[in-house]
Amino acid sequence: MTKIQRVLALARRVITQVFRDKRTVALVVFVPMLMLYLGAALFRAEPTPIPLGVVNEDKGVIILPINKIVVGESITDELAKSDVFKLIVLNRIELTRSLTNGTVQGVVVFPEEFSSEFLKNHQAALDLRLEGSNPTKSATITALVTEAAMKALAGLVTKNIGLPGTLSGEGDTSLPVIVELSYLYGGKQFDTMDYIAPVYIGLLGLFFSFLLTCISFLRERTQGTMERLLATPTTHLEIVLGYIMGLGLFAIIQAVVILLYTVLVLNIHYVGNLVLLFLVAALLAVVGVSQGIVASVFARNEFQVLQFIPLLIFPQVLLGGTLWAVEDLPTYLQPLAQMMPLTYANQALRDIMLKGWGLSEIWPNLVILLGFIALFIVVGALMTRREVV
Repeated sequence: MTKIQRVLALARRVITQVFRDKRTVALVVFVPMLMLYLGAALFRAEPTPIPLGVVNEDKGVIILPINKIVVGESITDELAKSDVFKLIVLNRIELTRSLTNGTVQGVVVFPEEFSSEFLKNHQAALDLRLEGSNPTKSATITALVTEAAMKALAGLVTKNIGLPGTLSGEGDTSLPVIVELSYLYGGKQFDTMDYIAPVYIGLLGLFFSFLLTCISFLRERTQGTMERLLATPTTHLEIVLGYIMGLGLFAIIQAVVILLYTVLVLNIHYVGNLVLLFLVAALLAVVGVSQGIVASVFARNEFQVLQFIPLLIFPQVLLGGTLWAVEDLPTYLQPLAQMMPLTYANQALRDIMLKGWGLSEIWPNLVILLGFIALFIVVGALMTRREVV
């Protein structure tokens, strides 16, 4: 047999072996299709309009002989033309509540004397109040509100009704507009990394604990340890709980390292309780361990373990609020996001780090994470079987 024949014979053996493993073939074909579909659906989805509140108390001003203008109304009309915003009319009583519960991401307030103050000072001072937990969204709101105000005021000047304005050399009307910002959460010191850091903590903790558990649990099966354990009076549930406690210790240590490095070395801004952050990160690490046990039960070799990563972890990254907010996802994908543990961990971590929320606000997310742990424990115990892989 020549060298080429030996190489071809070895290749045929490998190909035949892979094709005989129907589970591996299915993962090789299905997982890339799933990733491509989710990516296309998310990148092609129409952006969700940003909910922007407007409190318009402006009474306007009369300019002799008959002209009356309401500058606040003109700016509101200009904002309504934008596809980026979904305007919500509010009053002062609803203002803070709407920002707190996320109904709006920002509120523009026009006081009663807004028009007269503009006419008097030749300057429009916009009172813009931001929810502030998403620095990127806050910057977008600020820029577009300023732009809309400039266009609205320029339109008033070109009507020759006596408003102050100066024409630039290119014929465009230029008016002074300043934006007075206030933040419910965060502030100017918060940047994009501060917004991304909480989900990095959760994602890394989940990923590494999942990977560690899958490989370790599969090794126990391939080496016959599981077979010997199942031959003893030890129950399936006891086996799963024992592995979760053992591997969970290392996952929790890893979560501590990730958390401390993020807040101490990377100097990420946060306003919440560090112990509560650790609690969420630790629970998510245990979720990763329990989920890894379930995945390894279905895997027959290390190759299938690696295939389970894009099948179980990547969809959580795409749909769990890591890159896109859940409320910005296409409507038909949002129910899937609600079925993923990373969604609730990301929400809790951001609420703690960016909003300073405590246990009384985030406890529902913790209960749901505990529910996922219990579910994976039960499934792992039911699916653990007496066999050597």
